Amino acid sequence: MNRSLILVRTCFRRNNLRRFSSHNIESNENEPIKFSTSGAATRKTIQPVRNVKNNNMPWYQPYCVVGSIAIFLIYFCVLREENDVDSEFTKTLYDRIKGLEKQQLLLSYKFNKENGKSVEDIEKRLKEIEEEESKAQLQ
Repeated sequence: MNRSLILVRTCFRRNNLRRFSSHNIESNENEPIKFSTSGAATRKTIQPVRNVKNNNMPWYQPYCVVGSIAIFLIYFCVLREENDVDSEFTKTLYDRIKGLEKQQLLLSYKFNKENGKSVEDIEKRLKEIEEEESKAQLQ
């Protein structure tokens, strides 16, 4: 293993030395180097890799997709009648969870008081909620 590794390394070193030794050009460090006479001019660049995709779809596929989507949207948006699930979407989170609105208003009230903001609207809504709760208890 070590012998083959050493052999590979020496081959690379010899090739690198030949490459640089074949372009011996004396240059002064104070003068600019011309690109056309440097080793960079003769160096070959790597070609970029292209992802060429084979277009194997039939010619009518885009028309089928557009037609299917159009039919679905017409059914879903125009022809379909509302049902129980649709009416559930109109409810707010406060309607679903009892006491959530009051708790949220109390937190907002505390925050606004600490930061010196107006709490008039919050107080009005809290009074309305307390009146609704008292009416619900009486019934």
